[in-house]
Amino acid sequence: MEKMIYRQFRAIVVAIILLATSSNSIAAEMNIDYAAASEVVTALHEKLMYIMQHSDELRYQGRYNEVKDTVNSSFDASLIAKVIMSRYWKKLDDTQKIDFIALFKRLSVATYASRFDGYSGESFVEMSAEMLKKGRLLIKTELQRTDDDPVKLDYLMHQKEGQWLIISVIANGVNDLSLKRAEYATVIKDKGFPGLVEDVAAKITDMENQDEE
Repeated sequence: MEKMIYRQFRAIVVAIILLATSSNSIAAEMNIDYAAASEVVTALHEKLMYIMQHSDELRYQGRYNEVKDTVNSSFDASLIAKVIMSRYWKKLDDTQKIDFIALFKRLSVATYASRFDGYSGESFVEMSAEMLKKGRLLIKTELQRTDDDPVKLDYLMHQKEGQWLIISVIANGVNDLSLKRAEYATVIKDKGFPGLVEDVAAKITDMENQDEE
């Protein structure tokens, strides 16, 4: 009886040790992944803070030039374009796909250059991170403002070729990916794919001309 109890006790101890070791390994791996993903978001926020603080001297084109490389390296534009286009993506030929991805990149950069056009004491603060299914990570942040409620900015990220990339931005609970998907589907239904390209290009032109207003 004593030997049996001892064997059972030893098995429990071994199981606890193995579980603790496994948990520590997983935690260490998650910390590494989290740190790398966090660096991507932090780099984006630092660049946005820079163009906000130097908005007047940079003007639109200067802000665009400053933020371009950071935005393009932070987002998985090809996947985002595919998701946004939904079932229409398969109907495009390779040239149309490449051209649309390039156009969407321009739109993304232009949107940041247009919206982050002033500074009033704002600051970006990372709030938390959550590992999701399929190896995805959700980093929750806030754009804290001195004279208004903070803007919640959540970044859904995944790994591509060993690099963490943003695949969706959720602002105050509104998923930009879902909005564009619905919007683009409506435009394609009414005007076709060429009409969508014209609409996106027109939006970029409007933002480029904002300094003239």
